[in-house]
Amino acid sequence: MYQTKVKGDKLYHTVSEGYGQSVELFGFTKDGETPMSLVNIALASCVTMCVQGYFARFHQETVVSSLVDSTYDKGNFNLKIGIAHELDEEMKAAILTYIDQQCRVKKILREDLVYDISLEEAYDI
Repeated sequence: MYQTKVKGDKLYHTVSEGYGQSVELFGFTKDGETPMSLVNIALASCVTMCVQGYFARFHQETVVSSLVDSTYDKGNFNLKIGIAHELDEEMKAAILTYIDQQCRVKKILREDLVYDISLEEAYDI
């Protein structure tokens, strides 16, 4: 179970109380994080943790640097994943399958959303 309390104190402004530091949200990205940017952050973070989980589970590697660049626009998430590891086509397919099976954030989002996910080797992370 996850639990949060959110206080709204003025137009388009909230502050959350959850498990760590409070998160301040705004109605417009020019002011800071928005509810939609948090959804994007949640998806990218979950995908990042899935990449880490894949390497820990199947390759016994607990330190593999990665970077997920995620954008959302009009029902389409575009995630570019850079991983500091040699990747062949078989491993890329296995990682994408693992993400599809394990990413809990992706599983709770609407089924009609499109996810374009690409993987590449990126040693300069």
